[in-house]
Amino acid sequence: MSQSSGPLSHTLQNQSLVRFSSGATELVQVAYSNTVVTPWIGPRLEVHKICNVAEAALGQTLTYLIEIVNSGNCAAMVHVLDSLSSETSLLPNSVLLDGTPLPGVSPERGIPTQEVVPGATLRIHFQVIIVGLPPSLKLVNQAKIRYTFVTPEGRMVEGEEQSNVVEVNLVSSSLSLVLNADRVQTFVGDIVTYNLLVSNPGFIIGNDARVTIPLPKGIEFLPGSVIVNEIFVPETTPDSGIMIGEVLPEESVPIQFRVQVTGGSIAENLTIQAVLEYVSGDTLENVYSNVATLQIIQPRISIAKSVNPPIATPGDTVQYQITVHNEGSFAVDAIVTDFLPPGMRYVEGSLGWNGVKRLGTNPVKGINLGTLTARSVVNIQFEVHLTEQERGVPAVFELMNQARLIYTFRLPDSRSVQRIISSNTAVIQLKFPIISVHVEVKPDLIERGGNVTFHVHVTNTGSWPARVQLADVLPPGAKWIGEAEVRDRAIISEYSSPRFLHLGEMEPGAEKWVNYIAQISSTEQLGIQQGTVTAMYTYEWNGQRHSGQSISNVYTIIVEDGDE
Repeated sequence: MSQSSGPLSHTLQNQSLVRFSSGATELVQVAYSNTVVTPWIGPRLEVHKICNVAEAALGQTLTYLIEIVNSGNCAAMVHVLDSLSSETSLLPNSVLLDGTPLPGVSPERGIPTQEVVPGATLRIHFQVIIVGLPPSLKLVNQAKIRYTFVTPEGRMVEGEEQSNVVEVNLVSSSLSLVLNADRVQTFVGDIVTYNLLVSNPGFIIGNDARVTIPLPKGIEFLPGSVIVNEIFVPETTPDSGIMIGEVLPEESVPIQFRVQVTGGSIAENLTIQAVLEYVSGDTLENVYSNVATLQIIQPRISIAKSVNPPIATPGDTVQYQITVHNEGSFAVDAIVTDFLPPGMRYVEGSLGWNGVKRLGTNPVKGINLGTLTARSVVNIQFEVHLTEQERGVPAVFELMNQARLIYTFRLPDSRSVQRIISSNTAVIQLKFPIISVHVEVKPDLIERGGNVTFHVHVTNTGSWPARVQLADVLPPGAKWIGEAEVRDRAIISEYSSPRFLHLGEMEPGAEKWVNYIAQISSTEQLGIQQGTVTAMYTYEWNGQRHSGQSISNVYTIIVEDGDE
């Protein structure tokens, strides 16, 4: 078979010959037939394979190129196969066909069938990473193609070709570093154990080896948890470097440390990668581990609380609303509690959620919401009665409280986690007056028929104005003989003996003083006389009238008989 003129014109030339001898002579003679020329039709495929380097180390990336040249005169459908060495791993999505990416394609499973026309060249690139060292310290690789073509008569012809063998020599001085966590899924607050394995698969000692693991935001190292070769190293931290020292050939050094997932503004995935530094001969080498990823499982649950009305007075009834929102994709089991502060009393039977009353349910004892599915909302309403504040204790003008949500969710690895979150603070501003009255008498020792001056001090230390009048202003049997002057008010006439002293409206923080004179002359009043002054007040809130009273301190008058 020979090639005629032109690279794509092919012929097969054939000629027969006969060797013979005649009786007249012993010489051998040759007779040639005519030459028969047969056209040759078909693809002529050549497969060439090359690597970008001839020498490599553990962890290095190799780029392979496969070229398929068709020097025949017929197109062929070509399917390329390349069985990779077990010591290499294909880099995902690294396969290129004539410069065009082929996502998800692997040469081991085969490159999608391509047509190679006469005179064309098909180029396939792909990359692998060296993950192990074979005993021979050589990576041997060869590509193979299977092809088909159709003859002019319509026959389907199949064939197979192999590329040249590509060898890459491996340098055995590189140490390897593998990193993994004891779990893939985690949650905020979880404790995770990381394990590293430093290995020397070669024949050269690695000196002054040190591993550094920078920790990202959201992960906090647990002090004292580093273990090297089953020995605790409490002063060492991953980010400052874990000293290993000498790593002998075929030796492995295990390292372990623990961290806590601390939360904050963290992403759904947390990744870390370790770096190994060591000296090989006189050269400082760096080796990076694989990337270890933690998936953060964090349900997006929120709880908000509001009150209506936000301004009230003791005796009013207000309504609380609590909204629980599951914004994430994980279902949770939830319980809401709401501990009411002093000054509030839950209105029995008022609680419900999503428009349905839940008789017998109490927010203080807990509201079991059951399972909250993904992207669900629960609206809770209940009422409380604002009780009157007790006398003798400091006044409270704000009632504040928060709702609390306890929810439980399950991780994909079957662990259950319980979390507690609180709502915002709901505030009720209380508006009511606090009227106080204090009385002094001078002198407190008199003879029968003598006069006593009363000095009365009235204050409003509350947060709302009130109309105030004084009652019980005279001891029993006493006579009103003096003038009483109420500041900013008219003078009460002598001997009018008023039943009430009207002080008018007192704003919050206001004070008023009242002075008047009484005569103690009855024989029944001899001895010790005691009494109090009562401040009676009224105020209006939201169109309703409220009233109250405040009793002063006890005053004492000693009355003696002047005839003795």
